[in-house]
This record gives sequence, structure tokens and C-alpha cells, in this order.
Amino acid sequence: MKMASSSGSWLSRCLITLVSFQLPLHVSGDVGQSRLAPLGGTAELLCPVLLWPATVPLEVRWLRSSAPGHSQRVHVFREGKDLEEGVMPEYKGRTALLRDPLDGSVTLEIRDVRLEDRGQYRCQVQIGNLSREGVVTLQVAAPSPGSFSSSEVALAVILPILGILIVLGIYFIWKQRRSRGNDVRENLLSDHAKEKVAVTLDPDTAHPKLILSEDRRCVKLGDTRQPVLDNPQRFDFVVSILGSEYFTAGCHYWEVLVADKSKWALGVCSESVNRKGKITASPANGHWLLRQNRQNEYEALTSPPTSFRLKETPRCVGVFLDYEAGVISFYNVTGQSHIFTFTHSFLGPLRPFFEPCLHDGGKNIAPLIICSELQKLEESTVPKPEEKGHANGDVALIVDPSLLPAKAPELVPLRDMVLSWPSDVAPALQGLSVPSF
Repeated sequence: MKMASSSGSWLSRCLITLVSFQLPLHVSGDVGQSRLAPLGGTAELLCPVLLWPATVPLEVRWLRSSAPGHSQRVHVFREGKDLEEGVMPEYKGRTALLRDPLDGSVTLEIRDVRLEDRGQYRCQVQIGNLSREGVVTLQVAAPSPGSFSSSEVALAVILPILGILIVLGIYFIWKQRRSRGNDVRENLLSDHAKEKVAVTLDPDTAHPKLILSEDRRCVKLGDTRQPVLDNPQRFDFVVSILGSEYFTAGCHYWEVLVADKSKWALGVCSESVNRKGKITASPANGHWLLRQNRQNEYEALTSPPTSFRLKETPRCVGVFLDYEAGVISFYNVTGQSHIFTFTHSFLGPLRPFFEPCLHDGGKNIAPLIICSELQKLEESTVPKPEEKGHANGDVALIVDPSLLPAKAPELVPLRDMVLSWPSDVAPALQGLSVPSF
């Protein structure tokens, strides 16, 4: 933190030195909450509002105060488009909105900077039902050409040094900002875990080929259709199922084990979504879903879908819903990293959505499992360095009896419930019994 602060002060002193020498500037620089830009150059005003990572705001406005209590528009971005309606004439054609896809920040770019562009600019950002704003001051450097000719020799030595200091300052500030962004994402995931809810599967919504565990936390695709009632709530084409819970307010978080699956879809949907026939999943149709298509190929089902790859394949996916803020976020729980965030103004009840997808030639037979404390214990159990394994390489699994499910009339080995566990865990589960499907 001290290193980054000193780098910022170096950067400020360098820019002040450049102005005192009356040199023409080519880049803008930070001066506290201000931005310094050269006359005739380009200014970039970073909105000082902390946004959700990978968030696309519904609306961004940049305003200037022309008189006390009266503001005029400099740039307007709404629903993915730049609008010129109502924008001050002197800014038309000279501005653009820049967005950073990693941390969600927004920046106003002003080209061909003029002296009259100096002053305060106010940014207003709307995300879902929330609106935030911040203020940035633009300063314009206006050197007079020819006034530094007597200092050419000194400048030949000073300028390279200043350039190095500026680059170092920018690097350390960028590094600090990136580190702070990672900390924010990890803190967000930790905070979300406090909102964890017990989610179960609703058998009345399950496609006829889906098979549920007795505790309604595990779902897999069977080979034949079950003899179930074709009620209005049941999916009859897409092999999907909904959670039993309804959400109309507040924050909610749950985790789903997707290990050993090559295809799956998870997220949240409106209670009113169509359950019959072929369905196009999109926010416009009441779906906010994340999908894995094949190895390390993922899609957020926006309109059109947003495709991307992940550095680390998630074994467990966390889903976070903030109803009032209009936010649905997905996380790689194992890697403690953010995957994608939807923003929307929700109306009516929302429910968890699960789709184990087709078998994919036998590569996708593993089930989707809503994580409980038992699954977390099994995932984290490993032998201590000083412990000796069994002769056949088995690992001794220690399970708190209070976490085990209640006994049922008919019990089967856990390997029959969980179809495909990692090779380092499967031997330890032999002999442990839970209710059958």
C-alpha cells in the first residue's frame, strides 16, 4: 500500500514538473480525484464508483453543472447503446464510453480537449434497481510553444528519467488496483456464503427422465421416462428441474457440485417460465443461466449468448441472488473466483434452475449435487502426511455421524447414488450407505 501511494506521488510530481517546463503533454495523468489532460489531446475520466466485476450497467450518465442546481448531459449510455439525445452540442462526436470487462469500471473519453472542458464531471451509474454516482475534475494543461528552447540540454536528461518514473508509477498503481479487485471478489464470495440457503429439488417440475435422490439434493438423467403425472409445472422437453424454494426478496446463495460432468446448466429462472416444448433460455424469457457446453467452453445465456473460457475448471459452482439489487452472480467455489454476473430488474418469484443435460456419449452421466456439509467434508478429506494408507491405496474417511442423513428402510452403497467421483475419493466411500434413488 505504501509503495503504491509513493508511486502516485511520484506520478503527480512528474506531471507538475512537465507543466512547469511548459512542455506539450501526450497522455493524461492522475492528480488525486482529478484528471490532467493536454490541450488538444485526449482525456480519460474514470468514474470513481466500485462496480460488480463483469457487470454491464443499464445506464451510465456523465453530466456537467452549467449553473447552480442545473446539470447538462455530456454522454449517455443506455441498454448497450450510446445516445446523443439531450447531449450538449459542444460534446457531440467528441466523447466515448470505455468499459473494463474485468472489474466493470466505466471511463469517459473526451477527444480534442479544449480549455472550456475544464471543471467537474459527475457520473451516474445504474445497475439493476440501484444508482450510484461520483465526481471527477478535469484539468487542462496549456503550454506555450517555444518557451522551453533554452532548457533543451537539461530536458534531454530529465525527460527520460521522468518517463521511467511515470511508467513505474502507473505500473504500481495498476498492480495495486488489480490486487484490490481480486480481494474484492474473494470478499464478495465470503460474504455471499453467509447468505447460504438450503435448496432442494422439486419433483413436480422434473422432466420424466430425471431421477432424484431421496433427500432431493441430487439429480441425474435416466435412460427411460418415469411414469409420472404430466402436470402443468413439469418440463416435458428440456431435461430440467427447479428448486422447491421461491425467492421474492433478499439475498440467497447455494452451491452445486458439477465435478466429472462435461455439460450442465445452472442458475435462476422466473416461476412463470414455459415448461412445455422447446425453450430458448434468455433473460427476456425469464432465465439467468450459466452453461458448460464441453471441456472448458462456457456460456452465459444472454441475448445473444456470451461465450468464454475459464483458467480453472470449476468442481463446485456458487450461485448468488440479490433480489433488490437485481444481481445474479456465479462463482468457482474451489478457485475462489468470479465467473459471470447478470443484472436485471426482477418482477415476481424466482426459483433455482438445474439441468444435468444429455449423456454426451457416456461422458456426462455424473449427477448434479446440491452441496451440503456432508459433501464438503468428503471433498476436503485427505490423508495427513504422517498417516499410512492401506495396502491397496485406500484413504480412511472420517465422517461426523451428526452430518449423516437419517436411515431409510432400504440403503445402498454411496457409489450407486453418486455415479462418478474422482479416483482419489471413490475408494474411501465404499461401504458408506445413504438412501437409494
